Amino acid sequence: MDFKNLSDAELASVMVNRINRVEYLMEMIEGYLESQNHESVLASNIKTEYKDLKDELRKNAKYLNLVRNYEGSKLYMHYFSPSIREASAWGFTVSTNSTINQAMHSAVEEAHYKLTKYYSLEEWGALI
Repeated sequence: MDFKNLSDAELASVMVNRINRVEYLMEMIEGYLESQNHESVLASNIKTEYKDLKDELRKNAKYLNLVRNYEGSKLYMHYFSPSIREASAWGFTVSTNSTINQAMHSAVEEAHYKLTKYYSLEEWGALI
């Protein structure tokens, strides 16, 4: 996706979607860890979503790190781009085939923090 050419509302929509998915993944992991019954279907869903989000963030960060993509709107340059790049670098640090544990939850939580570091979910939502 060519983020630098998106409007502020479109960038906000992408970010709101990403943050909501990360929050849902955190909730799924919390539910799994608190449950006495570790269902393999839920574990499979968690690992699939974890892998998908991790891959998306890595691809997005790779795009944002290209020199040709260093220019754009103020929202793109000062809020969107650093949020995605930091979430990719600091979040989702656990291997995609690891067990679902507190370390995985912490890795997702760190990504959530980085995605909302500059603008909260509410602030991103207000731009849509």
